[in-house]
Amino acid sequence: MLTCTVFLGAILLFSMEPLVGRLLTPYFGGAAHVWLTCLMFFQAMLLLGYLYAHLLVRKLGAWHLLFLLVPLISLPLRIGAIANPGAPILSILSTLFFSAALPFIALSTTAVVAQAWMANSQAGRNREPYPLYAASNAGSLLALIGYAFLIEPFSGLRLQSFVWSGAYVLYVLLVLLTWLQLRPDRKIRETPEAAGKTETSPPPSGTLYLRWILLSALPSAFLMATTNYITLEVGSFPFVWVIPLALYLGSFIVTFRTHGGVPRFLKLFWLELLLAAFSLYFMRPDKLVFLGQLVIFFAICVVAHGTLYELRPPGSHLTHFYLASALGGWIGGVFASLVVPHVFPGLFEYPLALILFAALFWWHRDKAFLAFWPKAPRLAALGRILAIGVILYPAVDLLTPSASEPTKFRHRNFYGTYRIVDKPLEKGAMTVRKLIHGRTLHGSQLLNPSLRSEPISYYYQGGPMYEAYETVPSPRRMAVIGLGSGTISAYARRDDQLTYYEIDPDNEKIARQWFTYLKDCKGKVRVIDGDGRLSMQSRKAGDLKYDLITVDAFTGDGIPTHLLTREAMRVYLDRLGENGILLFHISNRYYDLRPTLKSTAATLGLFGVMNARGKNPQEIAPNRSGLYFSGQYVALAVKPERLRPLMDRGWVPFGKGDGLKDMAPWTDDYINVLAPLASAVRISDFSLARWW
Repeated sequence: MLTCTVFLGAILLFSMEPLVGRLLTPYFGGAAHVWLTCLMFFQAMLLLGYLYAHLLVRKLGAWHLLFLLVPLISLPLRIGAIANPGAPILSILSTLFFSAALPFIALSTTAVVAQAWMANSQAGRNREPYPLYAASNAGSLLALIGYAFLIEPFSGLRLQSFVWSGAYVLYVLLVLLTWLQLRPDRKIRETPEAAGKTETSPPPSGTLYLRWILLSALPSAFLMATTNYITLEVGSFPFVWVIPLALYLGSFIVTFRTHGGVPRFLKLFWLELLLAAFSLYFMRPDKLVFLGQLVIFFAICVVAHGTLYELRPPGSHLTHFYLASALGGWIGGVFASLVVPHVFPGLFEYPLALILFAALFWWHRDKAFLAFWPKAPRLAALGRILAIGVILYPAVDLLTPSASEPTKFRHRNFYGTYRIVDKPLEKGAMTVRKLIHGRTLHGSQLLNPSLRSEPISYYYQGGPMYEAYETVPSPRRMAVIGLGSGTISAYARRDDQLTYYEIDPDNEKIARQWFTYLKDCKGKVRVIDGDGRLSMQSRKAGDLKYDLITVDAFTGDGIPTHLLTREAMRVYLDRLGENGILLFHISNRYYDLRPTLKSTAATLGLFGVMNARGKNPQEIAPNRSGLYFSGQYVALAVKPERLRPLMDRGWVPFGKGDGLKDMAPWTDDYINVLAPLASAVRISDFSLARWW
């Protein structure tokens, strides 16, 4: 009964995290830091739950059962919020507090309360309570994997919320039955034997508390850093969120089992592990690089959490141990999600965590580590040389181009990192300035006065984006979701109206300070701060109807899923003129979004076309080698004849014979990112040759 209760509580606790994160997405967008802020919030609530259990451990009976009833007033789970771009973190935290705090705190007490009940019962006299923690994490792991691969792909948010609420009621009943089962034995702690046992267990020292906190804080910070690194490239949604979190929990399962701890191999080679992590950090993001990072992330967490397990106290000080662990987890989350982003202009939390891990593991090195390496000096030297070589190779590869592309400006905020770099071309005859968001180009401009009005990168004259804009007769009313460097402003003619919707207020400052597209725009241009979908829905631009709406708001290869749903398209159609066009820029290395857009558009009766793949921009302008990039676009319209000019230019209409797979349409209630991921991934993408 006790194990079932702990298992169900863990499933509810960790299925709640991605569920609430998904509920937030339509309100706050798909920025990676939305999920990281959620993680930090949940760590804080976990700390409050453990503090509650620690302070009231001797009174956790009927009063605890009453406490578990309180969250019923907030069920089913739901979110109601209006994002504030000026203070997104505070807005998210306040929304989470009023929507999810009560049930999460209640569920977070499960493992500690259950272990305390067992430790003070007849059944627990000769058993350690710590394996229950492994059972708890097994339930958590099942919840995360199940959510990513079963729950989200096959059910909507409304159904998920109601099923979760029903399961919570079942959980409360199980806790009641568990308490009734263990209650007769509660006086065991008052027996002479139990009293004697307690007296022989001295309280934990301050140094031991510090070790518990640090061994919990660094894995938590590393979880944030790894998640942020991957989500900035691949996208921020549950499928990506749960993988690092599942590995993080898996490390607890491995180390907190009976006779757990750090495996001998990792005790000896943790330094090489950290060096390998540094090496992967310097490599270009790719599927194999991400896979390697996740494997090493898991191994490092095993070392840290295994060491934490080896420093565990007796059962009488169990709540002290978990309270310190929760405090450390929260400190690590705050460090990685709040402190580092505000102190450093780049993604420095990942290497910082590795450096701190090295110091922490050296502090906790044991006799096995010290005894092994003196016996194998040649092996040690060879291992270090190979590790350094592995690091230097990708590091040189990364740093070499930066010599010819000096960084002019760095900036980091809630929405990611910005870099401005200048690159001389044709032996200095031209210079191109690039705006890099994360690791992705978000716009570029030739700095030569005679060339600076020329659109380049994905927006070059003769390219797919240019073709779509040329089909709209002047004067044109155009809207663009996503500003970047403002390159689309170069398309504007006299008397045109161009409105940008940009969620990041700092983006406009950067575009105006470092690029001249907005300044040189021939038409009337303005920038509206806020999420594009929500801003259009609230009519921040008034009742203006657009001839062309462009969705170009991708960060890295992440998908702004809330901008691609049926409800989002309805918002765009409401702001679109009778003969207007919806244009989506969907270039992506990991996801093929064409089938999803096709099926979603079909539910609204829209007609669509897509540009043909493989069009080489160098054939259009051979003298602009390296300045023009091909991309993938989809155009939608209410009237099929509106798309005829694009079909005459080689665009392929949606329909039978278009070569696209059938996929379920996306809605605010249902999004399945596994389908476009599977459609885009090829076995050849995992060739080892792609590592270098």
